[in-house]
Amino acid sequence: MLRVWDRPDEPAPTTGQVYCWSGHAADGQTRSLLRYVDEHGSRLRQTYLEWIHDLGETRIEEQRVIDHLALKGGLSYWWMTLLVEQSPWKSPAIVDALRLLALEEMLREDQPASLVLVSSDPRLDEAIGDLCRRMGIAYSWQRAPVSAPPVSSAERWYRALPHSVQAVVSLARHLVRRWPLSRPARPRWFGGDAAWFFCSYFIHLDRGAGQAGRFVSRQWGGLPDLLRASGRATNWLQHFLISDVVPTVDMAMAWVARFNAHREREGAHAFVDSFLSWRIVWRAVRNWLRLARVATRLRSSIRQAFRPAGFQVSLWPVMRDDWHRSLRGSAAMENLLWVGLFDQAFREIPHQERGVYLNENQGWERAFVQAWRTHGHGRLIAVAHATVRFWDLRYFTDVRTLTSEGDHALPQPDVVVVNGRAAIEAYRSVSFPEERMVECEALRYGYLADLPRVTRPRGRVGGGRVLILGDFQPAATTQMLRMLEQALPQLPESMEFTMKPHPNFAVVADDFPSLRLSVVESPVQDILPEFDVAFCGASTSASVDAYLASVPVMVMLDDAMLNVSPARGLTGVRFVCSSADIAAALCDLPAWSQQVAESAQATRPAYFCVDPALPKWRALIAWPLDVCDHSLLRGPHD
Repeated sequence: MLRVWDRPDEPAPTTGQVYCWSGHAADGQTRSLLRYVDEHGSRLRQTYLEWIHDLGETRIEEQRVIDHLALKGGLSYWWMTLLVEQSPWKSPAIVDALRLLALEEMLREDQPASLVLVSSDPRLDEAIGDLCRRMGIAYSWQRAPVSAPPVSSAERWYRALPHSVQAVVSLARHLVRRWPLSRPARPRWFGGDAAWFFCSYFIHLDRGAGQAGRFVSRQWGGLPDLLRASGRATNWLQHFLISDVVPTVDMAMAWVARFNAHREREGAHAFVDSFLSWRIVWRAVRNWLRLARVATRLRSSIRQAFRPAGFQVSLWPVMRDDWHRSLRGSAAMENLLWVGLFDQAFREIPHQERGVYLNENQGWERAFVQAWRTHGHGRLIAVAHATVRFWDLRYFTDVRTLTSEGDHALPQPDVVVVNGRAAIEAYRSVSFPEERMVECEALRYGYLADLPRVTRPRGRVGGGRVLILGDFQPAATTQMLRMLEQALPQLPESMEFTMKPHPNFAVVADDFPSLRLSVVESPVQDILPEFDVAFCGASTSASVDAYLASVPVMVMLDDAMLNVSPARGLTGVRFVCSSADIAAALCDLPAWSQQVAESAQATRPAYFCVDPALPKWRALIAWPLDVCDHSLLRGPHD
């Protein structure tokens, strides 16, 4: 007998094999589904990408799903769905789907006579029960007590609502929060061949510069200064996100007003929501009603397409919520607002010859690119500004989708700028077209060029300074800190802990008194040399910052998530799952530090393209408007 164990506690001793649904640990009797997925990642990731492509191409009533979801203006809404966006944070069911693919492969290998599912999740009962029946395996479900993470009563109430009602609530919430952004007068946009247009996020800004009326974004590094020095003007259309630097809408509008008062120097700035109007709201609601009708029409047929080619398992039980949220829920309403907002923006903004945007393959990007093309603007450059992680599926698309042409094809930029060898290899691993990819300097990581080489091993016998890099997910940050608290009895008393919170989650040091936390807000690159080790969650890109600065890195793996860390595969990084793992790593700090110092020095030149003079960006800026010569930007690795 085989058991699939989906409970937070350890499985009870048994004579049979156990497959753990959560967690990364394994032994002779226990196998981890997450570990299997990671070990066979290249194959399973490709299987998933191919299935998403096939799902869009599925024909129902003589039309592809892509065509059924076409909106007026040529954009297929299919490209904005959660299924295509493939964010493991917005869509945790992606991890469930990959585990189900892994489960089928493991069952083929072990060929058990019977399987018992120990779980509180009826979705898994539906999916695994169906798979067992198809494979001729006797199946039973042992229902476990529900152990859902605690949520507020308001959140619990919201989740209990039908998807259509959630959509209406999310629209109301958006209008209440964002309508004030539509009040200020929009700036005088720059036009002509010398103007560059940016679509970005109003986050990671320099507090002192902003208060003084200067726009300094750490996401874009020295590029705005380079453009200004070369005689180019800049236009900025920004997504407002609440952060510790700019925590309110009123402050955001005040800063933008200061920037626009000196537009020749700071650029012309506006928020995407500055184009909000009742006309756009009505258009979004009308499209939402149409999508809901399409979803109803496809309901009886679409679920058959949720069985990937070559597999017997159906992904419908775990993925159907993403399908419904995308077509009739809150995600649908939000995405349809983006469609109207970007269409109105590019209807009003004067012709732009060059456009640049941060590339994370989120739903709004499809609406942005489509509106840019519809209104006849010029060349469009997507910038993959951060690390491209193996399991961040937002960055990866089946090559058939990328090369498909014709009606309702995926809206794409002319080129994607990548920031170094690691990103190049990541894109090549899924056969991304070489002619659409260019290498430029990593704007966020320019400081690496000035980091001194480490000449001494880090770590002190009997102590050390630990920098905790907060995760954008509050639950992950809290789990890290609780795990550190549990490890304290095994650590030297002289160990010091400092917290660098993520802008999305402010940590209160008093909530973790045993750690005696110090909290810092300085840029991570400014403080890394002060620390002996960095501790972060798997989704934190700053793990790479720390590693390339020769700081030993501990990464906490989430029991319910794949290893989404950008440090996956880097020599010397410690991945921890428990307080015991943390204690073992920190007690081994002197020897570990020496290993990291040697491997990081060898890795740094090849990981990011770094040159303070930005020669590759200079070449890109000088590109003729009607030429796309990638040989101008070939790096030393080519």
